[in-house]
Amino acid sequence: MNDLLCLVLSFWGFAMIGASMERHARDIFAAVAPLRARRLRRLASYAALALALPPAIAAHGLSIGIAVWFGVLALASTALALLLSWRPRVLRWVIR
Repeated sequence: MNDLLCLVLSFWGFAMIGASMERHARDIFAAVAPLRARRLRRLASYAALALALPPAIAAHGLSIGIAVWFGVLALASTALALLLSWRPRVLRWVIR
């Protein structure tokens, strides 16, 4: 369960980073959000990525948990990159 929470938080965090960039925001929403909204998304994304670490540590211990967290970050970022290339509008459901 903790690994799934780590994966969901990581994917959501990377999706919010993408939504805070002008180019990806146009791909996802067909419009660019105001600067303040993009900054809030970026801040929320960094918080989500940081909050993905404690569940991994709780499930696997400190040393293995950090390694698992990096692996989950790599998996989530790869999945998001593929989704942004294939169907970026699907991310509307994840971000809102």
